[in-house]
Amino acid sequence: MTFLSPRPTRLGIVCLARLTFEADLGAQLYAQARALLGSLDGVQVCAIEKLVIESPDADAAIEQLRTKQIDALVILNGTFALGGLAMRFAQSFDVPLLLWGLPEPKEQTGKLRLNSLVGMHVNASNLYKLGYRPLTLYASLDDLRARENIARLARVAGILRDLRTLRIANIGGHAPGFDNLGVDKLQLRRALGVEVVDVSLQTLVAHAKSVVRERAKATAGELLGQFDDTGELGETQGELFAGLVIALRAFAAENKFDALAIKCWGDLVEQYGIAGCGVVSALNDSGLVTGCEGDVMGTLTMLVAQRLTGTPSVLTDLVSVDREDNTAFLWHIGCAPLCLANPKQSKHLFSHFAGGKGVTAGFALKPGRVTLLRIGDDGQSVRMIATTGNALETEMEVRGTVSRVALDSSASVFLDELLTNGWEHHLVMAYGEIVPELEMLARELEMLARELEMPLTVMK
Repeated sequence: MTFLSPRPTRLGIVCLARLTFEADLGAQLYAQARALLGSLDGVQVCAIEKLVIESPDADAAIEQLRTKQIDALVILNGTFALGGLAMRFAQSFDVPLLLWGLPEPKEQTGKLRLNSLVGMHVNASNLYKLGYRPLTLYASLDDLRARENIARLARVAGILRDLRTLRIANIGGHAPGFDNLGVDKLQLRRALGVEVVDVSLQTLVAHAKSVVRERAKATAGELLGQFDDTGELGETQGELFAGLVIALRAFAAENKFDALAIKCWGDLVEQYGIAGCGVVSALNDSGLVTGCEGDVMGTLTMLVAQRLTGTPSVLTDLVSVDREDNTAFLWHIGCAPLCLANPKQSKHLFSHFAGGKGVTAGFALKPGRVTLLRIGDDGQSVRMIATTGNALETEMEVRGTVSRVALDSSASVFLDELLTNGWEHHLVMAYGEIVPELEMLARELEMLARELEMPLTVMK
């Protein structure tokens, strides 16, 4: 299993109840809730079938769930229940928690039948005062929000679990002058569990130079054949391009790296003969997430985005903002994956960068709904920013991979936030809308999370 092809999320669920209310009805609803969870993609349900009514029931359920190694826990109030039960579960598991309350049945009998909401409210208050921040859901079983929120919990819990085993190779450090892309490896591991392994550029170059020329020549034909225009490249550039792609794929597989961040220009041109922009494009297109310019946190952001959307994302620069039409122009020197190219336009492979040794992709990105996001740090702690918009039909006005995005939020406010609060100069553009998942992830990771036009929230 890898970060982008994970095992199912083990989702625990228990149902709290009290016999002074209609516990039998609560049990019926609980059976339906278990069936709902079982229908979710990527979820392995770990259910305690017996209602949890007294402390011994909770103790038995806790022991059973421990053997399942759950990744998240749903605590359903089938009816009102004693407040101490949820606290026992919260204190027994270091996993995301969701408290679920059910509306009263429409059929009335003259007394409260479930009183589920009050039970959930008691639990939420108790846990808050104990220092926990559980997610909450008040929805009936046929409410679409129930399915959406629990599916979102499962996706985020799987990411949280897999961050602890995530390995990123930092090859050569960051590009010259881009000190803002530097990463504090220990802080990142402490905050998220991610391991960053430093690899010298010389190691990579040696691997690439060892690739047999015949193999590089054959692979070059395959790689270059995906582009409509490669007229600027000579045979040697094509072979160097292919050799680097082959070497990085093999290096990642042999050392079990989930992703790579590479110093794609500067020393690489001097030591190997080409810059790595087009190589980054090819690797991302083939499924190996690779960040350019040594941006480790940008690479991590790409991994999270691809995990949530199922589609490769783009690490890019924000090069201009048009306040009148509220758009942002995004560009980078040819590192976007080819699968995101606009199919209506030509795809180029240029040699314009680094004194004609660039081998950089050039095309406009396809239109669609997108999320712009970044996981970064402010010099002291990890933080996140995200907003949404529409990627428009864009002409390749300048060489590179480009997109003009009409933002849903204020482009001026977005730019001011990036500049005033020292955000790194790379953003990730992901196809799809994933802000709710990102907010949940930030909450669970106790990060500073900002969604534009919403207040800044400190998740502690």
